[in-house]
Amino acid sequence: MHDLLIRNGTVVDGTGKPPYLADVAVEGDRIVEIGNLGASRSALRTIDASGRIVTPGFIDPHTHLDAQLFWDPLASPCCWHGTTSVVVGNCSVTFAPVREGDVERLARTLESVEEIPYESILAGVPFDWTTYGGYLDSLAARPLGVNAAGLVGHAALRQHAMGERAGDENQQPNDDELDTMCTQVGEALSAGALGFSTSRTASHSTPDGLPIPGSYALDAELFALADVVRKSGKGLVQWVSGFGERDEGPEYPRARAEVARIAETSRRSGQPVVLSMFTHELVPTLHRIVLEEIDRENAQGAEIRPMFNPRPVLSFIGLGNHSPIRGAAWKALYERAPEERLAALEDVGVRTRLCGVGAEYQARAANSLYLFGPETCDYDLRPERRLDAVAKARGEDPAEAVVSLMRETRGRQIFVSVGANQVPEAVEEVFSHPGVLVGLGDAGAHVSGICDASMTTYLLAHWCRDRGVLTLEEAVRRLSSEPADVFGIPGRGRIAPGAYADLNVLDLEALGMEVPEFVFDLPAGAGRWTQRARGYDYTVVNGEVAVERGLHTGRLNGRIIRA
Repeated sequence: MHDLLIRNGTVVDGTGKPPYLADVAVEGDRIVEIGNLGASRSALRTIDASGRIVTPGFIDPHTHLDAQLFWDPLASPCCWHGTTSVVVGNCSVTFAPVREGDVERLARTLESVEEIPYESILAGVPFDWTTYGGYLDSLAARPLGVNAAGLVGHAALRQHAMGERAGDENQQPNDDELDTMCTQVGEALSAGALGFSTSRTASHSTPDGLPIPGSYALDAELFALADVVRKSGKGLVQWVSGFGERDEGPEYPRARAEVARIAETSRRSGQPVVLSMFTHELVPTLHRIVLEEIDRENAQGAEIRPMFNPRPVLSFIGLGNHSPIRGAAWKALYERAPEERLAALEDVGVRTRLCGVGAEYQARAANSLYLFGPETCDYDLRPERRLDAVAKARGEDPAEAVVSLMRETRGRQIFVSVGANQVPEAVEEVFSHPGVLVGLGDAGAHVSGICDASMTTYLLAHWCRDRGVLTLEEAVRRLSSEPADVFGIPGRGRIAPGAYADLNVLDLEALGMEVPEFVFDLPAGAGRWTQRARGYDYTVVNGEVAVERGLHTGRLNGRIIRA
């Protein structure tokens, strides 16, 4: 008698091995047997997976759910998209280590960098710890719907060691302060952290507009922290770089120097450095230069693993969150309570003022915004969907078109701007480059504008099923065993006897994403974008069915993953 028996499914085991028909038997939180198990086998629960794909649960290696897991144990929307394990603590910003009196500063920094509302953080996070191990313990004491692992952040390490001097670009730690940081990294790794994260981009700033602590750390500091990783024998470094910032000329010498710095950090640590990677239409050759440098350094003993989100990075704009057009009239509309805005559009005077904003503001919106939804979720931003083309086709000014569409859809029309990965050919070039990891969904971050946790579903539906760029077994491998191996997460990411029973049963032909929805479900009443999926019949976390046909079962069987 097994606890769970998944029968007659097409198993894609996460290793890259071709699919095969088999049954999967589970006892407790482990897979115990795979194969043709015969009709005599029984279980407390049997799932008929005929015509369905059975995969390992997916691993999302780049999230900012550090706060959200305290008030949302499901880690939504990750849980709707086949994800059973998440990694928090990316981009240098974490809640530990923390000294007394620094809680507000860390919360403000996370809000500034990752746009997680400060009021929600303070209302929903207990801050009943001082060390990173204490943070993991606090999460472990709570029910979780997914498995969670973490990295310790450089900004928190610097703040803890250097106090007010931490964020000064011209200040470096003295010997005692550097020893304190190294000690904290060592303690975090001993407590189960998967490594440490650092950020070196000017786009990550404090509420005062200053670079977050560690942004301009010298090599000696970075290499000292890498030495701790080497001594521990485990862990990696997650790195956000400001490629193209403060750079001159088409050869991007600073970007090349940064890749060399990353490579030396990898060699010093003896472990991978996972690098956040983007493409941008304003610097169309930069990604190619960075990849060439990475390949060269990896050939000389480094292990740099670029991580990339294989779709356009979109910011969603709607009646519930942000104004699509600048101007006093639009500002006044969005100063109303969200539930009052749609009704306000029925006022002729309000509409007249909204449509009468300056031509400059209208042109800016018309040239940068695309229509998204409201009925179908389509990430192909064709020219005819840009606001200027839409307005022209309707015989309206851009502002008139926005107002009309909001009224016609009862407030459901979404507009999007593209922040990165605008050019499809560049996206496919990076995504197809050897060694590139799938990630950067940023679940839990930028909640008022971005919703990219559905990249797992997008990868399978778009790149695998619709485009045929990836085989099914390769797509699943990139979502499961590959991140598990790089991040040092044993026992997950594969369907194998003895592995943890994190599983998906999915209908590949039905797989897809629903249109994102703006909801007000954060602590202190703040709002965020979330997104459901279709095509996932079952998602199993540690042997328990957590999601069944799009509905969470209430079983919270996740746990903290410690290195």
